Amino acid sequence: MARDWAASARMADDYNGSAPVDDAARSIAHEFRRRALPPTSSATLTLLTELLRPASAIEVGTGTGTATLALLRGMPRSGTLTSIDPDGDAQEVARELIVHAGLAGHRVRMITGEPAAVLGRLAERSYDLVVVDAEPELTVELVPHALRRLEDGGVLVVSRALQGGDVADPAVRTPQARALRRMLRELGEQSGLRRLLLPVDEGLLVLRKGEGPSRG
Repeated sequence: MARDWAASARMADDYNGSAPVDDAARSIAHEFRRRALPPTSSATLTLLTELLRPASAIEVGTGTGTATLALLRGMPRSGTLTSIDPDGDAQEVARELIVHAGLAGHRVRMITGEPAAVLGRLAERSYDLVVVDAEPELTVELVPHALRRLEDGGVLVVSRALQGGDVADPAVRTPQARALRRMLRELGEQSGLRRLLLPVDEGLLVLRKGEGPSRG
């Protein structure tokens, strides 16, 4: 089964494709010791963004720009993306790749700083889309902040929500897996959220705020 899943994931990446600028972002990410968004997750994020057409969005975890590029491709050119990361050097790489991809016409505001502190300063109930791509402990801290930034009907996307299968395996008792399991359980008990957990790459969690009852 594991072999079949890995083969399916490779075929999905090949089928969904990846632009050279995205491949460059992934290659450079290794130099910064950052995890880049894989091709299928990037394609999923772009499609979700195209459907939502957010006027204002937040990205937590710029890295070298894989998710940034995916978001900008899906956003209307009049939309504004605020991208947060503690590593200004990585953000400079992302800026250059945005220009190289011909997406510089979009409005992008990059803020260098600790994600929780920066996110906490942004206006509440003012954004249509928030994307969080962080380590598990930080993700758990950021999700409540992110939800408060969303307007009613806004969407939160959390990448690496399944940690590549660790969260789904009860035998894995690492602090990271346990923290994400607890987060998923608490979100499942929260009213006013529609949720979708996708086994794409390391897992994508999609939450919609204030759109009908939560599904049990």
